[in-house]
Amino acid sequence: MKKTSIIIGAVIVYIIIMAAGIGAYFYFDQQQKLHQEQLQAQLQQQKEKTPEELQREAEKAKEEELRRQAEEQERQKREQRRKKERELKEAMKEETINGITYYKYNWPKKPEPGVYLRPFVMAGGVKAAMAYEIYYFYHINDPLQTAWINGDFLDIMAGGETTTVPLDYTRINKHMASDAEWLIESYSLTAAPNVMAAFKRILATGGGSIVYYHSGGKSRHHDLSATEVKRIREMMELYEILAAE
Repeated sequence: MKKTSIIIGAVIVYIIIMAAGIGAYFYFDQQQKLHQEQLQAQLQQQKEKTPEELQREAEKAKEEELRRQAEEQERQKREQRRKKERELKEAMKEETINGITYYKYNWPKKPEPGVYLRPFVMAGGVKAAMAYEIYYFYHINDPLQTAWINGDFLDIMAGGETTTVPLDYTRINKHMASDAEWLIESYSLTAAPNVMAAFKRILATGGGSIVYYHSGGKSRHHDLSATEVKRIREMMELYEILAAE
C-alpha cells in the first residue's frame, strides 16, 4: 500500500510538471503570435500612410538628426573652450580680491627703462572684462633721463591708426625707491571699445607701438615685442572664453 501511494504521488507530480510545461509552451507561443501580429499591423499601417505623411515623418527624422548633430557640435565646442581655457591659465597667475579674480602674467617689476602695455582679465563680477596696465619704469642711469613723466595720455598705434586714451591723473600709481635710484608710474584701466579695437589691430598686423606722455611735456615711446603681442592675443582669447560663459 505504501509503495502504491508513492507511485501514485510520483505520477501526480509528473502530470503537474507536464501540465505546467504545456501551459508555458502555449503561453510563449501565444505571445510570439501576438508580437508577430503587432509587427504585421505596423507594417500594414506604414503601407497605408499617404505620401504626405511619409514625407512629414522623413522631415521630422531629418530635423531630429540635425538637432542631434548641432548638440554634438556644441558639446565639442564647449570641450574645446574648456581645454583652451586650461592651457591659457597655466601660464598665468590668478589672484582673487573682493570676489574678483585677476588673470595676469608675471611681468618683471624692474624691466628695462621704458613704458609697457600689460593686458589682464578680470572675472567674477557681472561678466568678464578685458583690462590693461600702463607701466612706466625709470632708472637713474637711463640715458633719456625722463624721470617723472606724470602721464595724462597714452597713444596706441597699430595698422596705420592711432588710438588716444586720456588718463585721469588722480588714478595714477607712483612709487620711488628709498634711494631715488628708480621710480614707477602706472595706471590700471578697463579696456574701452576703442582700446579693444586697437588690440585687435595689433593682433591683425602682428605689432604696434605705444607712447606715454604728459600733454606739452615729456614722453616715452615703446615698440611692442613679439612676446607682448603674444600675451595680448592670449589675454584676448581668455577674455572671449570667459565672457561667453
